[in-house]
Amino acid sequence: MGRGSGPRWLPRHRSRTVRFLTTWAACCLVAAACTTADRSGDAGSESAAPSSEGETAAPPPLRAFTADSWWNTPVPRDAPIHPEERDLLQYLSTGRESGDGCLRLAGTEDNKWGQPVYWATDGDTEYDVRVDAPIVPPEMASLRIPEGAEAADNNDGSMSIFDVERGYTVALTEAEYDSAADSWSAGGATVTYLDSNGLHARTGHASDDRNLGTHRGNNAAVMMARIDEVEAGRIEHVLKIASGPEASKRFVFPMVASDGDSRAADAPPQGLRLRIKPSVELDELELDRQTLVIARAMQEYGVYIGDSGSVTTLKLEDTRISRGEQLWNMAPTALCGLPLTPEFWDVLAEGYRPSPG
Repeated sequence: MGRGSGPRWLPRHRSRTVRFLTTWAACCLVAAACTTADRSGDAGSESAAPSSEGETAAPPPLRAFTADSWWNTPVPRDAPIHPEERDLLQYLSTGRESGDGCLRLAGTEDNKWGQPVYWATDGDTEYDVRVDAPIVPPEMASLRIPEGAEAADNNDGSMSIFDVERGYTVALTEAEYDSAADSWSAGGATVTYLDSNGLHARTGHASDDRNLGTHRGNNAAVMMARIDEVEAGRIEHVLKIASGPEASKRFVFPMVASDGDSRAADAPPQGLRLRIKPSVELDELELDRQTLVIARAMQEYGVYIGDSGSVTTLKLEDTRISRGEQLWNMAPTALCGLPLTPEFWDVLAEGYRPSPG
């Protein structure tokens, strides 16, 4: 059951946008207070686009985890390349369920496979979330969830919740709200602390042993491209993608397990990191503004395979659910001018760590 400060008088769906704006403003104030100009390791970063003269600059988007973490360290130009790069890219671009042989975007147009994102703060109801999993982070006993929050409208039922004041982000799958009982349940949950290095405790390298959950090393902060980051003009972390062709049963750092089932030698292990080649001139590809911001992040920080899917995809924040309207302007195929071939992509050595964090 939820434990809150009293009833909310707006209907759940009508209040979603109002709740988001109020919550986001409060969280941005906290994030800004945790931000330093030199990005010395606090959650949050100075990455907002400059404001026009006479305007107040918006708070910068929250950047989870320490600046030197695996997630936030740019990939250097001379990063080691996987010796089987060509075979791995051939598998990703031509294997069964490879689709168009490129990375598609989920959550744009009428696609339902984006990831809703919510920002919890004071006044939000605390829920004792019932999680049907062997690993249940203790934070689930009093998780703050904004009124009107809904999981993705698909089989995964996924959502991300940032609770900046309490210092963590939460990934839920198979999340479901029971309005009659005012209760939440989920099939899986992962908690990752924002001022940590973001690694799962089972890697043996986590800076916070409370980083636990069921998502095999993935965390809620990198599961999707957030709309606030793209609107600010910069994403400053690696992004998780799902492999359409079946991923390997193997896994490499920073993953601690795989949900893939392939034993093929050229099937990529989960945790494998890729990046758009530094030599690719993105500005010459006539990408729309939103897609260009995402592509620049994939060139600077890369992507990693953290999931299996029916097509190779990068999730976008599902703004239709979390903000009440579709805020993405690109097509699902907007990145298909960058096919998964050695001409455009590098596959990094397995377990590569661009920093010790």
